[in-house]
Amino acid sequence: MGSITIWGGYRASVHEVEELFDAQLSRSSRLMMGLVQAEVKLGHIKEFSNGVKENRLKVLNKEKIEKEIYNEGHFYELKLAYQVWDSYGNMLLRSVNAPLQPMSNLSQGYDNQIINQQNWRTFTLWDANKNYQVITAEREDVREELVNKITFQMTWPFILLLPIMGGLVWYFVSRGLLPLEQIARDIAGRENDQLHALKFAHVPSEIQPLVDELNHLFKSLRLSFDKERGFTSDAAHELRTPLAALKVHLQLLQSSGNDADKRNALDSISEGVDRASHLVDQLLGLARLDSQAIRATQPLKTINLHELCVDQVAEIYPLANNKKQRISVMGDESVYMQGYVYPLESMLRNLLSNAVAHTPVGGEIMLELCAQESSIDLWLHDSGPGIPAEQRNAVMKRFKKVEGSVNTGSGIGLSIVRRVTELHKMQIELLGSTRLGGLCVHLQHDNENALN
Repeated sequence: MGSITIWGGYRASVHEVEELFDAQLSRSSRLMMGLVQAEVKLGHIKEFSNGVKENRLKVLNKEKIEKEIYNEGHFYELKLAYQVWDSYGNMLLRSVNAPLQPMSNLSQGYDNQIINQQNWRTFTLWDANKNYQVITAEREDVREELVNKITFQMTWPFILLLPIMGGLVWYFVSRGLLPLEQIARDIAGRENDQLHALKFAHVPSEIQPLVDELNHLFKSLRLSFDKERGFTSDAAHELRTPLAALKVHLQLLQSSGNDADKRNALDSISEGVDRASHLVDQLLGLARLDSQAIRATQPLKTINLHELCVDQVAEIYPLANNKKQRISVMGDESVYMQGYVYPLESMLRNLLSNAVAHTPVGGEIMLELCAQESSIDLWLHDSGPGIPAEQRNAVMKRFKKVEGSVNTGSGIGLSIVRRVTELHKMQIELLGSTRLGGLCVHLQHDNENALN
């Protein structure tokens, strides 16, 4: 790239210098034309021409010409020539090195000619009345010599500095990339489970944001893997129990000798399959509630929370009706919040399912909404046995059930609820219901911390 730049600069310099020489050739022609016109106006053109000829005759040979010019002028003057012609084709003036024939066959402008086996650059100029013609010429070899000298003087510092600049660029770029190479070596040398943070003694300020983001990524991956390992371990532990029970019931079925025992075993197997199916459904639902995946794949919407509650109550109503339970939705009907539809549906579905499951036959379940200026509050009351105060924090964890409960749930429902509340920056609290005497689940969404 540097060589191309230097070559391009050299060619541009050559072009500009040649343009300067052409301009000088033009100025010389106009100067000579002005001088001729002044002599004509004074009537001295013949005397001027005779004087030029007389001075030219004093020069005897080429060697003497070169010597006089070297002593009194400049050697490059030998490379310049001029002619003055009148409109009748008579030569009035010419330089000592100009031929007797016209140096150009153009009526006006620049031309390239071969004179005495030399290449010349010529410029032809007529006066306004077309009475006199001036031709100036310059040898191409001297032009090339001067151009090369000038352009070389302009470009040699760049040629000299090019390797030095290349070396300096290589040195500083290598030093600048050294921290990146260290990061690459550190990451390349890690095993799949090595997700500890990057630590370096000295990190340039330009690289620090990259290191911080990588450490944040490693932390997120580490937490995700730990969560996945914990989830897999817990799920395997919880699935082991219903599967073991199914195996026992199958063995009993195989060993049963009468129809009544077989029917009881089949009923137990059916209940075990339902229980395992419910557990798997809740495990899959919990796995789908990954915050990062939801934010990346689902749109954030403005949701009418009252309509969402009514829809979920309508879905759960057949189960409540089988137990002759009364279920209702009360409070404000125009309650809106920013959120994700599927997680909120899953949260309400699990809360209502738990309420129906733990509320006795003929009991009551009440869902109440209240929209305030600074927050949205949702209360779910039931007339069930409730949860002792000392166990309310524990049951929010996965696979934790109320001690002494006869309910056969999996202990995942409240974990799903808690994950949805964390996703939507909501507060959850388990209380005793002052209205129905059972459990009260209080959810509060602060409008100032609404999702963006």
